Amino acid sequence: MIAFAWLVAVVLALMAAGYVVAALVAAIRALQPRLSAVAALTGLVFGAVAFLAKNPFIVGAAAILAGLCSALVLRRATRNAEHAGRTLKLSAVHLTLLAGSFLFLVPFAWLLSTSLKPDDQMAAFPPVWIPTQQVMTNAVRDAQNKPAGLNWWRRPAVTAPVASSTAEPPIQVAEIASLPEGRARVQGVAPSAYRGKVFEVPRDELTQVRAVKPRWENYVEALAYFPAETWFGLRFFLNTLFLTVMTAAGTILSSSLVAYSFARLRWPGKNALFLVLLATMMVPSAVTLMPQFLIFRSLGWIDTLNPLWVPAFFGSAFNIFLLRQFFMSIPNELEDAAKIDGCGPFATYWRVMLPQVKPALAAIAIFAVLAAWNNFQGPLIYVSSPEKMPMAYALQVFQTQYGQASNSEPGLLMAASTLVVLPIIVLFFFTQRYFIEGVSLTGLGGR
Repeated sequence: MIAFAWLVAVVLALMAAGYVVAALVAAIRALQPRLSAVAALTGLVFGAVAFLAKNPFIVGAAAILAGLCSALVLRRATRNAEHAGRTLKLSAVHLTLLAGSFLFLVPFAWLLSTSLKPDDQMAAFPPVWIPTQQVMTNAVRDAQNKPAGLNWWRRPAVTAPVASSTAEPPIQVAEIASLPEGRARVQGVAPSAYRGKVFEVPRDELTQVRAVKPRWENYVEALAYFPAETWFGLRFFLNTLFLTVMTAAGTILSSSLVAYSFARLRWPGKNALFLVLLATMMVPSAVTLMPQFLIFRSLGWIDTLNPLWVPAFFGSAFNIFLLRQFFMSIPNELEDAAKIDGCGPFATYWRVMLPQVKPALAAIAIFAVLAAWNNFQGPLIYVSSPEKMPMAYALQVFQTQYGQASNSEPGLLMAASTLVVLPIIVLFFFTQRYFIEGVSLTGLGGR
């Protein structure tokens, strides 16, 4: 019964959130400060009740009241019922997209958070999202002559140097040494009555003094794992960068040339050959794996990077089909004007047609970059020298070394994974507009 009540309360809370956001947006757009303040106050009160209340009936009642109040504000801030419904619909869509974006960002946030955690927070429960480290003091040195870690001693033992019949506040101590049987030797720091006193306490009575401090040393140690002859992983990055640039350039050049030929030029057997090209998309890659290996072996390309980027200069059926749809929708008047100006087929392709399909070219380039950056199977098949491997291989070796239970270093593994995926995330962040535009405008000529 309680579970069902919570389910109903969550549904009502989501509906109320949609009404609150719609009312706030409508009031701000209508330039009505009073209604905006009412909508914002309603949202704050409802949010506080929803997060603090532990009773589903209270949450449900608050959601109903917030929804009714927000619906009234929404109706007064809009022109009519149709306008209010449209605003509510758009607000609900944006809330859904924001929630979906948050869910997709959670794994990356956890990856980044774990890459900055110290060892004692890796398997902590409940999980720690903001990395913290124990505060160290240079005023006290431990047994290894290093800064000692500060702790709170919350229950003075009978061996305390100063006795007191009343309950004392927590005492700040610095741990000097770890003793057997779950005890620790500490030195008093504060208050002044304990300062400088050395005594032993049970470890379970100590609570570390922690502060927000990411452990950036995980990244340094992750890079230091790679051998010096690989320039601490820089050679793997350069190999990947070379393969990515060459694959993207070859894919764009070859696919656009072939697509332009299929879309704008006239030659015998064009349609039949285009059907054959599309039929190759149904052939599994495993079928052509052995013939490709034999061809590259006969060329003497085994243990080189050539088999990983040269095939990109021979086009891709999917990319050719995508670009052909763009080329076919470009008005013929542009091509006729280029012919009048004296441009041949190649000049028309380079100066007139390519600038018209920039969104599609951007989308294809992003697909090619992702495929080349994450390519792991190709290097395993064609490359045997470690110094010629890309970053995907290096990450796999790193995972084999530090991902095992006997030698688990999740912080270093997460730091290495972050270094690998971060360039792709940055690339997509700056090119997402072209990527979405190129996919959504397929067949519309970029208009």
